[in-house]
Amino acid sequence: MNRKICCVLILLVLILLPDYSFAQNRSVRDMSPSERIFVGGFLGLQIGTFTAISIHLHGGYRITDRFSAGLGGNYQYTRDSFWGESLSSHVYGSNVFARFDVVANFFVHGEYERIQVRSYRSLTNPGERTTLIEDNYFLGLGYGLQASGRVRLNLLMLYNFNDESRVYLDNPFFRVGVDIFLF
Repeated sequence: MNRKICCVLILLVLILLPDYSFAQNRSVRDMSPSERIFVGGFLGLQIGTFTAISIHLHGGYRITDRFSAGLGGNYQYTRDSFWGESLSSHVYGSNVFARFDVVANFFVHGEYERIQVRSYRSLTNPGERTTLIEDNYFLGLGYGLQASGRVRLNLLMLYNFNDESRVYLDNPFFRVGVDIFLF
C-alpha cells in the first residue's frame, strides 16, 4: 500500500510543477475543433511457444494546451503451448484515458479499462472456456517524442492498481505507441 501512496504523491507533485518548456504545438486557442483531434494506438507481436498478438486503438481530443482525453478499444490473442497443451485466450474491451502534460515532453497518463477475457482450455476442445470481466485502473508517466508536425511517439510506464488482475501480471509495465493529429 505504501508503494501506491508514494506513486500518487510523486504524480501530484509533477502535476503541480509549473510548465516551463511545453511548447511543441501551437495553442489550442489557435486551433479549430477538428485540429485538436488525434488517433493512435499501439501494436504488439510475440511469436513462439508463447504467442501474443495485440492491437490497441484510441482517439482523443486536446481540451487545453496541457490536457487531453479520449476513448479506446483493444484486442489481444494469446496462445501458450509451453507445457505441451495449447491454451489460448481472447481479451477485448474498451478504455477511457486522460493525459496531462507536465513539463517538456513528459506527461501523466491515467486510464480506466474494462476488458472481457475468454480463455480456452485447449485448442483441440474449444468448447471448454471460461469468461471473466476485469476492471483495471492505470496511472503512470509518459514521454512524447515529436516525430513530425502531426506524429508523436509515446513511451509509457503504467502501474495497474487492480492487484487481482489476471491479464496484467507485471507492475509496472510499458507501452510504446503513437498519436497522429488528423489536421
